[in-house]
Amino acid sequence: MRDWPEEASANMVDVVFELDAGTLATDHAEALSVALRAALPWLDEEPRAGILPLSGLGRGDGGHFVGRRSRLTLRVPNHRGASADSLSGRRLDVAGQPLGIGRASRRPLLPVTEVVYSHFVSYETADEIAFLAACRAELAERGLGAQPVTGRARRLRCGGTEVHGFALMLHGLKRAESVAIQEAGLGRHHLLGCGLFVPHKSIAAVGE
Repeated sequence: MRDWPEEASANMVDVVFELDAGTLATDHAEALSVALRAALPWLDEEPRAGILPLSGLGRGDGGHFVGRRSRLTLRVPNHRGASADSLSGRRLDVAGQPLGIGRASRRPLLPVTEVVYSHFVSYETADEIAFLAACRAELAERGLGAQPVTGRARRLRCGGTEVHGFALMLHGLKRAESVAIQEAGLGRHHLLGCGLFVPHKSIAAVGE
């Protein structure tokens, strides 16, 4: 791909979609996952694939507003990029609410210095001590020297139960480690928007 950074991940890519204006329920992660997995069945076959939380949403009474700045991002293996692009122009049913999918673009996963952030990482526990223990164990198993800092407790509904977790910052990463953590994430429920990391400027806003 022209002008693609040489240092970008050779394994994974973010496919970013513009969205038509609309409204979604506040807790829409499960419904969005169901709609996207129906449209792209191979998502269930790719263990590293993930659906990042929708960005640029406005908040209202009982719902979220989708506007011009809202974006849907799928993190997928490079060889699935063209298939993901096929979502453009489609209209998804997200628990009875229509979501129009617009133009797609690609965003590389780049080595960053020091810090990455995830809005919601889940190890199926609401206990912060148990959460950190599970996080450190996974980092150690994968040979990653990152230091975890927890933020706000999170929860979402899925299958009639609650998924618990925390916002999480990882700092002290080497450049190669920052790519590895973006490629594979941490914890569970990546197709619900959990455990997926993006570069962050500092550790100051972990609780946001």
